[in-house]
Amino acid sequence: LPGYPNVDILFKNESASKTGSLKHRYSWALMMWAVVDGKITHNTTVYEASSGNTAASEAYMCSLIGVKFIAIVPDTIEDIKVEHIESYGGSVIKVPLGKRLIRAQEEADRNGGFFMNQFANSDKAEEFHESGDFTLESANLLHEILAQMRADANQLVKIPHYFVHAAGTGGTISSVGRYAKKYGISTDIVLGDTEYSVYYDYVMKGRFKNESGELLWRMPGMAGIGYGIMGAVKHGITSSLLAAVIDRAIKVPDLASTAGMLVLKRLGISGGTSAGLNLVTSLHLAATRSSSKRLNGRRLTIVTLLPDPGHYYDTSYYNRSWIQHNFEQHGGLVVYDCWVHQIEMAIQTGSDPLISGANRCNKLHSHSPISISLLAGSGMNKKNANLKQAPNVATLHLLKLGIGRAIRSRAAWSLGSEPPCFKRSPATSAPIPLLHF
Repeated sequence: LPGYPNVDILFKNESASKTGSLKHRYSWALMMWAVVDGKITHNTTVYEASSGNTAASEAYMCSLIGVKFIAIVPDTIEDIKVEHIESYGGSVIKVPLGKRLIRAQEEADRNGGFFMNQFANSDKAEEFHESGDFTLESANLLHEILAQMRADANQLVKIPHYFVHAAGTGGTISSVGRYAKKYGISTDIVLGDTEYSVYYDYVMKGRFKNESGELLWRMPGMAGIGYGIMGAVKHGITSSLLAAVIDRAIKVPDLASTAGMLVLKRLGISGGTSAGLNLVTSLHLAATRSSSKRLNGRRLTIVTLLPDPGHYYDTSYYNRSWIQHNFEQHGGLVVYDCWVHQIEMAIQTGSDPLISGANRCNKLHSHSPISISLLAGSGMNKKNANLKQAPNVATLHLLKLGIGRAIRSRAAWSLGSEPPCFKRSPATSAPIPLLHF
C-alpha cells in the first residue's frame, strides 16, 4: 500500500476455519460452556439467533455431538448461508431481522430446547476463550495473533498498536479487549461501527442502554454487524459488547464499507461485510495515527480480521444491481463508486478515506446523515489521547487461522508480564505463518 510506507496492516484470516468464519472458535467456546454446564444433553434441541455464520458453526458443533440444531435467521439472509447451515444438518426459520431473539426464545420455550443466545452469553464462554499458559493454542484471538507475530521473522513490531474490528454480538472484540486489559497488553482496541448502528454511542457516550435505535436504523445495513433494531443494548441480554474494554470507536458509512469490500478484493483478499469496514477503519487510523510520538520511530502496526469469505456476498454486497436497489436511499451506485475511488486514492496517497469521502461522496447524496464533523470526531479516543494527523500505508499482510483446543491455565500469571502461551492438540496443526503482500 504505497501511501502508507510506515504502516503495517495485518488481516487475520478467520475464513480459513473449519466452518469458514470467525464464529467457529466462538461457537466452539459457547458449545463447551453449554455442555459442561449441563445446558445441552443428548436429547436437547439447540436454537440460535444468527445472521448466518454463527448458525453454521453451531450447526457443525451440534452435528459432532449428535443433537438437533435450529437457526432463527433474518428473512434477508443470503441463500448460500442457508445452504451452509443446512449442510451441517441444521434447520432454518426466517423472521424479520429485529425479531430473531424473541422468536428463538419462544421456539426454545415451546419445544423444551435450549436457546444458546450468542448475543448474551459470550461472558459464559469466556473461560473457554482463555488461552492458558501453553504455546500455539488458538482460543483467544489476540493471544494467537501475538504468538504468530512473535514467530514471524519478517514482522518487526511484535505487539500491534491497534486491534480493529466491527461488532455484531460484540463477543469477539470484547474477548480481545478483556484479554488485552487482563494481561496489560498495550494494544488499543478499536471498534469500527456501521452507519446506523448505536454501538458507537453505546461505547463512547453510554447511550441506548434503555432506549432502542430502531427508528434510526436504515436497511440494508451491513450483514452480521452493527446493532439497531433489536431494542436497547443490554449487556448479557441482547448484546455481549463490553464498552469498558473498548478504547476507541470509529463510525463508517455503509456504502464506504461496501466499497471497502471491493477495494480489498482488488488487493487480493476477498472478504465479507466486516472485512470492508475493517479496511476503511484501519486506513483511517493509518492516515491519522502514523506520526504519533507513541511509536518511537517504529512502524505503526494495525491488526484486524477477515471474518468470512467474500463469496457469501457475491449476490448482494458485490453485486452492483443489488447495491443500487438496496442502497438507493443512501445514494446508490453514484455514492458507492465515489467511495471506491476515495479508498483507492487513500491507499495511493496516504489520505484519510473517511474525510475525503465525507467531502466528496456525501455531496452526491443530500440525505446522507454522516457529516464531516461527525467523521472527524468519530475516531474519538476514550483516553483523550492527543495524536497528530499525518499522511502515511502499509504493507498489507494476511494472517491465517489455526484452530486448536483450549486448555485451562495451569499456572498463576502476573498482570503486565509476557502473555501466556498455549498448547495445541496433537491432532491439529500449528497456525499458518503470516502471508506478506
